[in-house]
Amino acid sequence: MADSVRLTIICENTVGRPLPLLGEHGFACLVDSSAGRLLFDTGRGCALLHNLATLGIDPNSIDAVVLSHGHDDHTGGLLPLLQQTGPRPVFAHPAVFAERYSVRGEERRRIGLATSLVELERAGARFRYLDECSEIAAGLWFSGQIPRTNPVEQGDPSLVQPGPESGSMVPDPVDDDAALAIETSHGLVILLGCAHAGLINTVEHFQRQFGQQPLHAIIGGTHLGPAGEAQFIATLNFLATLGATRIGVGHCTGQTRSARLYGQFPERVFFASVGSVFEI
Repeated sequence: MADSVRLTIICENTVGRPLPLLGEHGFACLVDSSAGRLLFDTGRGCALLHNLATLGIDPNSIDAVVLSHGHDDHTGGLLPLLQQTGPRPVFAHPAVFAERYSVRGEERRRIGLATSLVELERAGARFRYLDECSEIAAGLWFSGQIPRTNPVEQGDPSLVQPGPESGSMVPDPVDDDAALAIETSHGLVILLGCAHAGLINTVEHFQRQFGQQPLHAIIGGTHLGPAGEAQFIATLNFLATLGATRIGVGHCTGQTRSARLYGQFPERVFFASVGSVFEI
């Protein structure tokens, strides 16, 4: 269990402090605990080093990196970070390098890791692949692959990957989607990248791992922005049953759905924009 925890949002779509910080469509959160300093995701790559410098954070002080999944808006900053710091352990699911695309109408855009494994390893990435829930530092748990048990959380149909036939595309389940759970004296803090597996599935996965341990906070991207109304309402109802004191929403939650969450839970929800700090 971490004696104290400080979470700082480094990359996100919006900026919430009167500082010369940069917003970008992506996510990165710095986790400071008694176990060390860890970076959860790295944003798209344009803002990470700038925002760290603006916030007075030395990149070389980061002990390790965790990737929630292999989309470019969560992994793009990894190469420039490693070029600054040198070798670092990088925790990820084994499928993090899968080829994947986003399809919007007639547009098909590649959204997987923009940097190859070879390039990243040359820059100092020391990948540690985990597909099961694993403690990566004292009180910090990587989810591994999250079971998709809730029927309402069907994933995003605009996300696809190459199919078995040449040139074909099939839905991408984003099997590498992972989250981080932090054990604290107040209960679990769950840090989400995009929650492609579904917020409900993610929370229930950690509840199965940790039994009756209370849930203190959920922070990060929820992928409720592109979700259907049925999934959004089911998530609202689920959140209403939880004892989470704080819910920090951002990135793929989208502005409209973030506002609706705040309207539903005004005492619990906050906007996890760049520069936001959450301390326990």
